[in-house]
Amino acid sequence: SNFAFFENVTLLNKNFCRLNARDKAFVRYLVLNTLRRNGQVDKVINDFVKIPIKKKNFYILNLLRLSICQILFLNIKEYSIVNTAVEISKNYNFDKFVNGLLRNICRNKNKILQNLPLDINIPSWIKNDIIKNLGKDTLNKISETIVNEPSLNIKIKVNCLKKKNWEKVLDGKFILNDILKSKNDGLIEKKPFFSEGEWWVQNISSTIPVRLISKIFQNVDKSKVSILDVGAAPGGKTFQLIEENFNVKSLEISQRRIRRLKQNLTRLKFDADVICEDLLNYKCSDLFDCVLIDAPCSASGLMQKKPEILIRDKEKNIKELVNKQKRMLEKSKEFLKIGGYVVYCVCSIHSSEGSNQIDIFLRKNKNFEIIELNNIANNFGICLKKGMLTIIPGGLGINAEADGFFISIFKRIK
Repeated sequence: SNFAFFENVTLLNKNFCRLNARDKAFVRYLVLNTLRRNGQVDKVINDFVKIPIKKKNFYILNLLRLSICQILFLNIKEYSIVNTAVEISKNYNFDKFVNGLLRNICRNKNKILQNLPLDINIPSWIKNDIIKNLGKDTLNKISETIVNEPSLNIKIKVNCLKKKNWEKVLDGKFILNDILKSKNDGLIEKKPFFSEGEWWVQNISSTIPVRLISKIFQNVDKSKVSILDVGAAPGGKTFQLIEENFNVKSLEISQRRIRRLKQNLTRLKFDADVICEDLLNYKCSDLFDCVLIDAPCSASGLMQKKPEILIRDKEKNIKELVNKQKRMLEKSKEFLKIGGYVVYCVCSIHSSEGSNQIDIFLRKNKNFEIIELNNIANNFGICLKKGMLTIIPGGLGINAEADGFFISIFKRIK
């Protein structure tokens, strides 16, 4: 994709690296917002450019995309946008074309904005699945959410909650008793009490699997409940399980991600049994009370945070991902006690990676039964279907800005 190429060139080339922090942040802001608005921006280009721009001129195409996004959606002076684009386009002998096109768009800005549906920013392979399984109203809600700048969710350590006025310290608002929403300014390590290990970054959606596990085991000694956390890095769920006093073993396939997990454990002053291994190759004589699988997926629930998903053809590799998820679910049976639970989650809202995956597993494995989440998750304001849980981007209330997420829990009965 020209977009993906432009993003990579912009973020990695030596000129970008020479920029100061403020200018780097501005470049990221422009690129990410243009990606979030990709469908709308390209519609404007198609409507206003009579002769399609040749592929060899992708620099001009991307210059137009960035400029149009600024003109229509960002609070930047129009004359500054046009002048900058014209100066850049002189290097390619396109300055007259760029000048005329952008000035025409400026003149017609209000009319253009009245005819730009939000859902055209979402690729058809995600959009069609949302309409089929969650409905057109849900598609509209998601479309409205993903064009906005995402906030940052901070999980405060339980034993640090009462030590400080965290809303004031981190300039945010609590959306749960231990999760605070703050502005994402990209300077996480510089925020107060990060290095002291009093909090970590974790979206509210990804905290819910452990909250549900805690409810399931609320009447037992949690230190005697063994949990295998699969796909553990960067560590949010492992940290929650440690806080809850569960006996946790963390499994992660990536050496690089393991290093990050261990760094986080050290900073937070937590200790965990961490193993670098692919679940599909993992051998262990122990049986666990619970296997928590955070499986690799298309990340379709993270369109707001990772808008490159909107322009990459993930449909091509989703079959491969679905197959790996299926194999991970089957493999998890080897490590589970009778009466134990599998908690399966993905940061995806695509049915092939969520409810369809679980339906297939349960049809094949009659010794497992679904745990209806309606009774223990109804206060989260989530889409519930067949006892399974789909959190839509921006769900969990207007103030939460939750990531899209799918969760299902099933129990081995024999």
